[in-house]
Amino acid sequence: MTPAQRTTLSFLDLALIMTGVMAMIASVGDRHPAVAEALVDSFGTPGAASAQPTTLPIARLFEPQEARLTGQGVAQIAALAHKAKGAHIGIRVPVVAEKGASRLDRWELAAARTAAIMRVLAEQGIADSAMIPDLAQPGSGTAEPREVTLMVRPIGVQP
Repeated sequence: MTPAQRTTLSFLDLALIMTGVMAMIASVGDRHPAVAEALVDSFGTPGAASAQPTTLPIARLFEPQEARLTGQGVAQIAALAHKAKGAHIGIRVPVVAEKGASRLDRWELAAARTAAIMRVLAEQGIADSAMIPDLAQPGSGTAEPREVTLMVRPIGVQP
């Protein structure tokens, strides 16, 4: 590869990266306050106090090493959805390494579980714009979080 070709390839790589970043920024749209709230909640600052956290054990919500909700999990999420009408719901699913073989790696599993929860919330009438997915930081060792946290904050309440 000639130096000119390497330069062209580097420029194209940079252009694609910048295009991806711009697409991510554009996808936020008018949800800037909701995204900011999710970030504030992630770092545990005082704004998190205005949200009402609900924690649900992963083992009761999902089949082992899968993103399929159990019957009990669907019922618990649906019950929360009925209480959370007219609110933003932050969905924090931990990224954990579970024992045993799984068809998904830990990040894919957390993302798929988040999507499963969002589908149930949508089926219960929660608007897409009111759901704020937030993959929790990866766990490490034996102290890995084993609970899904749902933060319910009334729309219009500032952090």
